[in-house]
Amino acid sequence: MLLKIAEFRQRIAFDMDQLVADLQQLTNRKTFEEEQSWRVSLPKVSRAFSDKAFENLDLFFGDRGNLALEYNLPGGTGWADMVLLGQHKQKPAAVIVELKDWVTQGDQPGMAEGLMHRHGRSEGHPSDQVRGYTEWCRNFHSAVQDRGASVDGCVIFTKDSYYHSYSLPPNDGLTVSFPCFSLEKRDISNRLPDYFRSRLTEPDRDFAEAFEKGVYKQSRGFVQQIGSQILHPDQSPFVLLDNQRRAFALVRARVAQAVLGTKPKKTVILVEGPPGSGKSVVAAKIWASLAVDEDLPEGNIVVTTTSASQASNWKFLFRKAAGNRGASGAVVSATGYTPLTTGQYGSLRTRYPTAFKKEREWRDNMDMLRSLGPTFRSGSRDNEFLVSIVDEAHALINPEHVEGVGQFGFATAFGPQAYHIMRASTVTVFLLDSRQGFRDRENTTVTDLKQWAAELEVEVFEEISLAGSQFRCAGSKPYTDWVDSFLGFSQLESFGPEAADRDPKVVPFVYQESVSHAVERAAEGQSAYVPGKPKIVGRFSPFQVEMFNTPAEVESALRSKVSKGDTARLLASYARKWKTEGVALPHSLPLELMDFHEPIHDQAGISYWSKIWNFVPNGSDYTHFVQAPIGSMMTHDQLCEVGCPYAVRGFDFDYVGLLWLSDLIWRDGKWTVDPKHVFERGIKRRISAAIRENSPTGPARAQLLRAVQASYRILLTRPIKGLFIWCEDVATRTYLEATLCVDKN
Repeated sequence: MLLKIAEFRQRIAFDMDQLVADLQQLTNRKTFEEEQSWRVSLPKVSRAFSDKAFENLDLFFGDRGNLALEYNLPGGTGWADMVLLGQHKQKPAAVIVELKDWVTQGDQPGMAEGLMHRHGRSEGHPSDQVRGYTEWCRNFHSAVQDRGASVDGCVIFTKDSYYHSYSLPPNDGLTVSFPCFSLEKRDISNRLPDYFRSRLTEPDRDFAEAFEKGVYKQSRGFVQQIGSQILHPDQSPFVLLDNQRRAFALVRARVAQAVLGTKPKKTVILVEGPPGSGKSVVAAKIWASLAVDEDLPEGNIVVTTTSASQASNWKFLFRKAAGNRGASGAVVSATGYTPLTTGQYGSLRTRYPTAFKKEREWRDNMDMLRSLGPTFRSGSRDNEFLVSIVDEAHALINPEHVEGVGQFGFATAFGPQAYHIMRASTVTVFLLDSRQGFRDRENTTVTDLKQWAAELEVEVFEEISLAGSQFRCAGSKPYTDWVDSFLGFSQLESFGPEAADRDPKVVPFVYQESVSHAVERAAEGQSAYVPGKPKIVGRFSPFQVEMFNTPAEVESALRSKVSKGDTARLLASYARKWKTEGVALPHSLPLELMDFHEPIHDQAGISYWSKIWNFVPNGSDYTHFVQAPIGSMMTHDQLCEVGCPYAVRGFDFDYVGLLWLSDLIWRDGKWTVDPKHVFERGIKRRISAAIRENSPTGPARAQLLRAVQASYRILLTRPIKGLFIWCEDVATRTYLEATLCVDKN
């Protein structure tokens, strides 16, 4: 929302209700807390800018200066509270202002630059947030690049005047570049006017309008720098091997054919591969190699993500590889390719209440949208991207079907995410494994992709396979084949005890009773399971598989690996409620209030093993669990939380401890699912349908079963070196032991 400063003051004084309503519509943020923040902070800032100390800045802070409120950075990377726009020394200039209506007394410096210890937990420093916005604008904003504009940023605390701790080490250097201010007299009379005097002194309406209408545009020099770091053999975490190298070469050749001619050819490349085949590594290397290729024409080259977990972790990896916070700007979300934000669509529907139809008729909606003529937002314009590389493409949403309709962060009325990615890109590379889609809304198929490609007149549709490659699970393709067979995703030969005669890697064992009889007895509560040593699987060596008697034993075994420098995580399916969601300090809760509170029976009686689900700050930052960055609880203890399939899909660790719970159990010679033990909100339609159906053999139960099996497939294929399992259900545990060919010594 672009306003003159005088207009901003006028609306604060006389039109506050409508201003808040406009901001709610613009941002689609309509919570009471957000509304109160605007109502409290904005008037204070308006009064501050009216102080007489700003009189000598009247050229800017008078009638003609401009500011943008709640500015959505092009490409959908974030919302800046306020951007002041003008000139300084005859050069276009922008100052990004982050407003924090915080009580700051008691806050202390964090353990690393960019962190604060606040309300008992580690949180991001607001100056680091501003640094991210400014670096992003410097390297990915068309108006800034085209006009050589300067971009700076600061923080204004609007509630508390105490912020001394925010400038102490290790954040002293950070706050020199991106300073903090309060609204106390000393800052308003001296520091804040002096800051603007050195950065923003004259109005520039033309630049302000260009900035407001700016689009996502990569600085080629900057992305080349990022690409060079990712390709650096001594620094990069991304290494290509075997079949990955073939896929990489094929993609690079096809991209060159598409974009190097006199007329670019719209192209779609599909790279399919099972878990551990290296899809994400291929994606990173393709992006980096294209970014440094000086022969390619001008254009944006991006990695596209399909979930909040994937987005936060990809951005973290790019920042880490490049050593620059702005590097995350090369990562964009699939939700950003839709022509309008949900807020913009809401405004359009208010103006034209009968113009648009249901999601199934999205093609008519697109025709109507084009006829009405609103400008598509940046990141969604036809052929805006030279190349879009979509990792985990199996999670893309198709609202042609009811399960793809809902509040998913984009206007579903305009159709499938994959369609818009292809429409907005000259070349689209989809990397996927259709068997990893397990949520209701993850419903895009290869058939869908081919249909939409035909509609968009895509000239080339290339299909490349990574099948046969395995870089997790110690390279054991027999193990991943077993996973698919065991869960019913393929029709391979049985891997039961009789396999010992066929496979020399199997460690044979002898049951005193048949497997089927043991399972029957276990199902009746007569466990064939005898506490003692871990049950060691030998068939997949060197990949290590062991079964343990309790979750505590799994944790102990993982801790021994961590002590030797390995990475390790505890994982589970969605068979426990997320009781700690939204809790500020879940690790400090009484043990009985944690998400996992598992009874352990032994000779001493009953004890409990307790953990929380993976902690997600701000509801979207999954780097804490996956990357264990400095400042997170996982930095100190990799085993203090239990991760879910959504958080870890696409990532791996040296060792994984799997809690096999009672959502997926073995009964009467087949897999079955109990919907009362499934708490994944992403498949709530299937859960509700299965409960209503009230039949263990009905079609709704079968759909739910397949989703739960898919989540276990993800969990079983996260480890690189070894998997440690505790199985809650006795009969399932017995069957698992039997089919894994466990040594019963």
